[in-house]
Amino acid sequence: MRMDIDRLDRSAESAAELLSALANKNRLMILCNLLNGEMAVQPLAEAVGMSQSALSQQLAKLRLQRLVATRRVGREIHYRVASAEVAEVLATLYRLYCDPVQKTVPRGEVAAAS
Repeated sequence: MRMDIDRLDRSAESAAELLSALANKNRLMILCNLLNGEMAVQPLAEAVGMSQSALSQQLAKLRLQRLVATRRVGREIHYRVASAEVAEVLATLYRLYCDPVQKTVPRGEVAAAS
């Protein structure tokens, strides 16, 4: 794949912000759980093993970066992944690191050229 460096340069800041958010394990797990569908705070806190307070802090950061969107349902706030682009990056990470069918190269090794 050949990259258009000029185009990448124009988008690099947005890409770096997304990657920075995903570099935090807690935020990554929050977003991965939300890929399965919209969730309220309590079930999401249980799913990711965080206190509601800690989760709320991470969700606030994700909202500021526009990576999650919200919807009020009565007294609850429900969260979901905000864009197809974020979902695609998360799905790619899942495929690379979690899919048992996917062939992976052990960390630190480089795949041999065909």
